[in-house]
Amino acid sequence: MIDRLERMERDLDQRLEETLTRLALKVIADAKRLAPIDEGDLEAALIVGAVKKAIAGMYIDIGTSPEVDGYAVVQHEGFRKIKAGAIVEMTPGEKTRSKPSHGGFMPGKKFLENALKMNEDLILQELKSVLEGG
Repeated sequence: MIDRLERMERDLDQRLEETLTRLALKVIADAKRLAPIDEGDLEAALIVGAVKKAIAGMYIDIGTSPEVDGYAVVQHEGFRKIKAGAIVEMTPGEKTRSKPSHGGFMPGKKFLENALKMNEDLILQELKSVLEGG
């Protein structure tokens, strides 16, 4: 009985890990289509981490590689603070404006947040299916 329960736990963990990874890759693919593309290569810096286990469950990190975090935050939020202390709103450049809309969102600020919103129902449905044994 204990062996069977342990196998069930391993199977559930494996299915959750595969599902989290697949969903994270989908979110990042959508975020790349929504990312601004005016200067750096933000699309290439969007990454999916490994699935991690914690006491409270399993999770996966998605975002940007550490070397572009500062730039990515400014681009995501759509504003930056200049040395004089003023807040400057970022506006999409010509290359970003030339990208088509995706999933009902325009490329530019909040690219990662919007990619998550686009996939929210899918994420909930897929995780529910795994947890229900589907």
